[in-house]
Amino acid sequence: MTAIPTEIRRVLDQVRRDVRRHALWQPGQRVLLACSGGRDSMAALALLDALRPSLGHALAVAHVDHGLQPNHAATADLVAAEAMRRHLPLAVRHLALRPGADLEARARTARYRVLQAMRLELGADCIATAHHADDQAETVLLRLARGAGADARAGVRRVRADAIVRPVLAVTRAQLGVCAGFFAVPWLADPSNEDLAWTRNHVRHRVLPALERAIPGAAAGLARSAALAAAQDGALAAWIDRALGDQLEVDRVAGVARVPVAALPDLSAAKSALLQRICQRLGLPAPSQRAVDQWLALGDRGEADLHRLTVVGNGISWQFFAKNVARAAPAD
Repeated sequence: MTAIPTEIRRVLDQVRRDVRRHALWQPGQRVLLACSGGRDSMAALALLDALRPSLGHALAVAHVDHGLQPNHAATADLVAAEAMRRHLPLAVRHLALRPGADLEARARTARYRVLQAMRLELGADCIATAHHADDQAETVLLRLARGAGADARAGVRRVRADAIVRPVLAVTRAQLGVCAGFFAVPWLADPSNEDLAWTRNHVRHRVLPALERAIPGAAAGLARSAALAAAQDGALAAWIDRALGDQLEVDRVAGVARVPVAALPDLSAAKSALLQRICQRLGLPAPSQRAVDQWLALGDRGEADLHRLTVVGNGISWQFFAKNVARAAPAD
């Protein structure tokens, strides 16, 4: 039996520790790994497979073929072959997306919707994605640069309300590369990941490396900052829920939230936090600062279009109606 190098052992220990510490899943539960066929997700597949004896989970594989890359068919075949080699259940779905505006966001929304359907089909308790520490750093930089609100530093959530979990969020891209080599996993590169026309790719290949040269360990530092911010945001969300109790009514299926005017805090910062929490509870991306300012500018009566929400006040309560709630998905 091949001895496990120290670096690989550290990664395995890190993932095992994070799964237990954050209760990403419990022994006996089934985890559905979203596998794109790229190096990161294939390395994550090898890690979660290797951790099955110690964590006690069952593992299944999901691949969503967007049909947008020239090698998409070969990638789907590669993921299927690896799942078969490891004797793991597999679900594959093919999407037909039309080129045009907002393609990246539409693909992400469709992917998460299909993954949820596959989770139910395979009887999985959660969906794991291969988001890692470098993804976290890129997300934090992008959100801060775009002037997002106070929750921007939280970045990619380790656990989402819709059963999405990120077990390798503390692992770097470089570490996943080492794991891919050690476990000899097959993978295919997505050519679009090198296209600098995409803002995230520009951050990945130009901005973050420059920041690392100026401040060694910057990416890991951004990831740690995001973890701390997520913990603080979670505490604030729990405080809001406890303070309002059943006065804040949320129907996520219908995409409607309601809160009495009398229950609203006087401080604008508290109202801003409340709007952030309402979006979280409805499964929507965090509102922009412009949306927050627009809501704060309204009196007890009024109506505002906040891009993702239509907000209506009647002097008795505020109602928040999510737009296209069936297609909405968090940006991470």
